[in-house]
Amino acid sequence: MALKAGRVSDFGNSLAEAMELAMKDEWLAVKGFALPEQGSEDRRLLFVAFARGLFTYLKAHEDEVITRITLREDTGIGADEINLVTQLELNL
Repeated sequence: MALKAGRVSDFGNSLAEAMELAMKDEWLAVKGFALPEQGSEDRRLLFVAFARGLFTYLKAHEDEVITRITLREDTGIGADEINLVTQLELNL
């Protein structure tokens, strides 16, 4: 399943929705009261823009995200196997 940045018209189960929920949780923890409803449409637009921008950036630089993978046996016996990642395709 592909990751989902989200859109204002398709917000559910997206990175933008997760950002909105985190904002509400953090606001409550810091301020001691619920995030006001006023401005919620603008915040959603902002979270969607952040999420879409992040996905666009990651997709444009996907070969730079992971450059090597180290494989290690869970027994702790033996040498690590280091593999270079020459191409990565993110499912965004």
